[in-house]
Amino acid sequence: MKKTSSAKLEKILETTNERDLFLVGHMYIENTIDRILEKKFNIPSKSIDSTFFTVNLKMDILTESDLIKGNLKKNVELMSRIRNRYAHKLEPNEQRIGNWIRELNYLGVANKTTSKKFEKYRICVIRTFTALEKML
Repeated sequence: MKKTSSAKLEKILETTNERDLFLVGHMYIENTIDRILEKKFNIPSKSIDSTFFTVNLKMDILTESDLIKGNLKKNVELMSRIRNRYAHKLEPNEQRIGNWIRELNYLGVANKTTSKKFEKYRICVIRTFTALEKML
């Protein structure tokens, strides 16, 4: 995947399809994590692309090396949970998804500019993506 700017990601996240929003949002986060692993640890992309190299394993490496922690780590984990619900359930529990979105951290100042559905998720994905990009 080509390098993505946060502006391009913002445009992609404008979708009204919830499943697309949560799957694609997480996909960009995971892709950035993959690039960090390739760059910082010289892990070949062939290995990273293996189904045995799970998001949890990737996060363990980044956590144990102190590259990712605190609210950034929490955001990635919550986004993974949301992604898994939408990837594996026909009708994800909206209350649970809402609770996880409420737990997300803005990683900065919260802009109360709009009440668009899932706006907090969109903002948090972009800011999480941007924070991860800075590690590259």
